[in-house]
Amino acid sequence: MTDLAARIQVLEDKDAIRELTAKYCYAVVRQDCEALLKMFTDDGEFLMAPQFEFRGREQLAALYRDKIEEVAPKPFIQNHVIDVDGDQATGNCAVEIRLCAVEIRLVDAGQAVTACGHYNDVYRRVAGEWKFARRDFELYHWVSLAEGWAG
Repeated sequence: MTDLAARIQVLEDKDAIRELTAKYCYAVVRQDCEALLKMFTDDGEFLMAPQFEFRGREQLAALYRDKIEEVAPKPFIQNHVIDVDGDQATGNCAVEIRLCAVEIRLVDAGQAVTACGHYNDVYRRVAGEWKFARRDFELYHWVSLAEGWAG
């Protein structure tokens, strides 16, 4: 790619995508379902195989309205790698998640939990705005802080 304008556009696109993932983290912490839903395409997906698959606006709304309160996650994103191809992009980023469970059925009440993994993302530009078409969360560990991940 030698065209300066095209190279600048790719840099701006990558920055917008990084900002999308940062805004996602802040909206998760605030449990702002409406903001989260606006970050996905209408046919967007959130996957965490093999346990969870949320496809489309209705299922994503159920995830962000109902399930997010159960674990109150605090995600931290880093190490982005993004490949832009016009109005489509793919990328992955590492995520560390701190959890404060409020439901006894998940963990003991008040038990601190740590988790990490990475997202394999597919992004799509819709009406000039980058959105998630798919977030595929690959989990490395999800354990209580007291137990740790080494055992």
